[in-house]
Amino acid sequence: MTRTPSDADLRAVLIALIRRAGGEVEISNAELYDAMLPDLGMRAGGFAVEEIADGIRLVLTDEHP
Repeated sequence: MTRTPSDADLRAVLIALIRRAGGEVEISNAELYDAMLPDLGMRAGGFAVEEIADGIRLVLTDEHP
């Protein structure tokens, strides 16, 4: 089942991913702008959130949110 994540969901996901990456993640301005303005970047698209038995799965998509 795909659903729209809440702000709290996204904050929790970011915390979990940053912890998984060792507690720190560096993102360049170019990567941020590419993610914010996908039509101007090389990697257009968005992501989907799918509920699974014991949590959620994040999947990159070619579709805009």
